[in-house]
Amino acid sequence: MDSVSALEWRRFPTVVGVLLGTAVALHLAALIEIVLGTTLAAASCFLVGQFAVSLGLLRLYDGKWMIQDIRLFFVIFLFLYGATLPLVVISGLGGNQPGLPGAAFMYGTAFLGFNLVQWWYRQPFHDVPKEVFRSIKPSFGNALMLIGALGFILAYAMALGVRVSFTIDRGHVGYMGTQLWVVSMFVVNGFVMYMIAAWSGLGRWARIAVVGSILFFVLFQLAMGNRRDFLPMLIFLAGVIATRRQAVIRFGTLVAGAIAFVAFTAIGIVRQLITDPALLTRFNPVEILVTQNEFVSPIFTLMHYVNTIRPLRWGLTYLAAPTLFVPRAIWPDKPESLSLQFMRDAFGTTGLMGFAYTPVTEAFLNFSWVGPFIVFAVLSILMIRLVRNADAHPGLYFVAFALVVDFNRGDWGGTFYALTVVGGAYWLMTVMARLRWEPRVTGAMRTAVAPHT
Repeated sequence: MDSVSALEWRRFPTVVGVLLGTAVALHLAALIEIVLGTTLAAASCFLVGQFAVSLGLLRLYDGKWMIQDIRLFFVIFLFLYGATLPLVVISGLGGNQPGLPGAAFMYGTAFLGFNLVQWWYRQPFHDVPKEVFRSIKPSFGNALMLIGALGFILAYAMALGVRVSFTIDRGHVGYMGTQLWVVSMFVVNGFVMYMIAAWSGLGRWARIAVVGSILFFVLFQLAMGNRRDFLPMLIFLAGVIATRRQAVIRFGTLVAGAIAFVAFTAIGIVRQLITDPALLTRFNPVEILVTQNEFVSPIFTLMHYVNTIRPLRWGLTYLAAPTLFVPRAIWPDKPESLSLQFMRDAFGTTGLMGFAYTPVTEAFLNFSWVGPFIVFAVLSILMIRLVRNADAHPGLYFVAFALVVDFNRGDWGGTFYALTVVGGAYWLMTVMARLRWEPRVTGAMRTAVAPHT
């Protein structure tokens, strides 16, 4: 071994070596479990091993742990939605689940496709420079657009009969099923995201208005038991703060993440207990936290299709995504969402509580057992391009970053819809920012304050 090779070997990160060594051990354990006939344990070892490979590769290429790297953020939630139920069942807290070994294996192959692309390109991530954010110059019109959007959703909610209270009341969700309401939520998120990105260019009162708008929107959604409608703007905020500070994941970051995770999980559990108080008689609090959290149920869609032979869609669900923009009033026979179709396939009715879909399920529904590998390899390529062009298109990068969680618990059509509307709202704010008009009062105040500043 020459001196250069020896130097490179000494610099190889220990934590990466541990992760890759763990992955090798888990893959060997998976082979042993297959021989023993314990398919769930084998599939789970394969899935966890591939997750360890993802972590190892990203740590190797980035040189440090950075949650603002969309790839790291993505694989964490892909793992949570795919591995939670298999690990719960293996631990003895859940009974036999038909189709679970095949579903866990599909998540493992999705990681495999993702990892092979990352290994091939070896693309490092770098934080978006602060100068990129300083170049965003908001105007008075941007503030008016945000306040106007918030006023509209409040008036629209009141018109639909929603009663604002300080309780988590899911009974209002039935009123919120209109396409106009959904679009309004995405538009508000896009407006807020732009103001977050433009924070450096905001004055004192504009910053107060933005913070007040975010608090109002979050509290309004919590009163109705919603988390999904404000989660993207908070993720966007976290991503922008992390990249501006060139943050690295340390112990404090893990604590803050754990607190946020527990808080959002608790909201979901409280909603379930309000809907079904009998859960407290069937499970103890620890079992409710482990078996009733939102990471358990989405994989059921994949388990169903693994056990049931259905005609393959051959990519039609991806090609049909733009049809979601056509209102059903104009196209009464518009195809149902994949989530509703699953309820018809599994239960014969859509009158039950819906299940969150997953991109792995959609890939399997389109291309069978090779679907997750192919689709997630393509997604991995798209993330490489996002990382490479984050400086040139920071809005697109962080909007996509903000929708990672929703993507892992939805289908491509819903993600495409959200990305288009949120991204369009963000772009509309950039257009408004070019109009430099503002009232005389605020202009005079700015002139008077400038010398003292």
